[in-house]
Amino acid sequence: MPPAPRAEAPGRPDLPKRRAQEHLVPQLRDEPQARPAEEHALHDPGLMAAFQRGIGLAESQPTPQESLRHGDAHKE
Repeated sequence: MPPAPRAEAPGRPDLPKRRAQEHLVPQLRDEPQARPAEEHALHDPGLMAAFQRGIGLAESQPTPQESLRHGDAHKE
């Protein structure tokens, strides 16, 4: 249910009304254009495998805290 119209206060101007997409550049006001088929991203089946391999290698490396043993701390 829309709000009831308010009585105007004497001597006060109306507040400005917002209009959808008023401040957008003209290129963004229109509906987005569909990409031609050749512009779609290429599917690389080895990409996820390479990503998982890299994560596995990173997780197998010791962290700096694990690599420091008692007495190995740098002395100044």
